Order: sequence, then structure tokens, then C-alpha cells
Amino acid sequence: MKIDADERSFTHIRLLAGHTPEGGPVYEGLPAATTGQDEYEVLGSPGLTYGFAAGDRIRLATDGTFEVLERGGNLCARLYPAEPPSDEAVNQLISSFEPLNGHVEMPRDRRFIVITAPLTTGFHPVANAVDTWIANHPCPWEFANVYDDDGNFLSWCTTP
Repeated sequence: MKIDADERSFTHIRLLAGHTPEGGPVYEGLPAATTGQDEYEVLGSPGLTYGFAAGDRIRLATDGTFEVLERGGNLCARLYPAEPPSDEAVNQLISSFEPLNGHVEMPRDRRFIVITAPLTTGFHPVANAVDTWIANHPCPWEFANVYDDDGNFLSWCTTP
């Protein structure tokens, strides 16, 4: 059952992001819009969960596992600073992604940074913007929605 855009309801969904070393589940909550029975358009890119980005439509199971039904066409990049970046550093990152139509988000404690940018922007411009920023704010980073479990590019995106 597909829901008309005017009838969508907005909520938060709980996705299984992984497991603790002891085997317990780790969940991530994200804003979403209902698009059908157990189907949602994800409205924010994940900071913990792999395999999708804001704008993707997913089917969510009660245990938090999900299946991507339709790609929204966005890349999700994540940065992991050792120390919370300053306001000035965050503003520099935001400014570098504005011309790329990218969006920069992070939790209040700034323990990680999530960037959503259109795939049409291209991998290299996104990577260049991140690399420029981390030259002054060293930290590891990754694309979170373009690789399968074996490190191969997923079929929905063009390889860089």
C-alpha cells in the first residue's frame, strides 16, 4: 500500500546498527516519513548504520533490520574526530559542502559528523572537501552507503 504524500506521517524509526562485543543489539534512531506498511523514507543519514542515506526508502522489520527499496540518490560520508571540533571548524566544513549541495550534521557531543551529498556531486568532490578539512582536523572518515560487506561498490552508485 503506497501512501499519498499528503497523507505521510512523520516519525522516528529504530534501526539495528550492529551489536555490542557481548552480542547485544545497538540501535540508531532516525527521522522518517511513512510511505507504506512498514516502509519509510529516511529523512536523515545515519551515524552508525550502514547501507543507506537520507532520501532512501526502506522496509523496516520489527527487529530493526531493513531492506533498501529505493535509493534517494545521496552519498553518506562520516567523519570520526578524536576530539569534538570547534564551532569554527564545523562552520568551515559546512561552508565547504554548501557549494556541493551537501548537508553536515552531528550529535550535540560532536563525536561523529555525518555528511549527505547528492551522488551527482561525485565521489571526488566530496572526498576532496573532506580531505581538505581533515588536513587541519585529522580524523578517519568513510563513505557509509556505497560498499557491500566485502568492500565492493554497490550497484546503485557509479564507481569513482
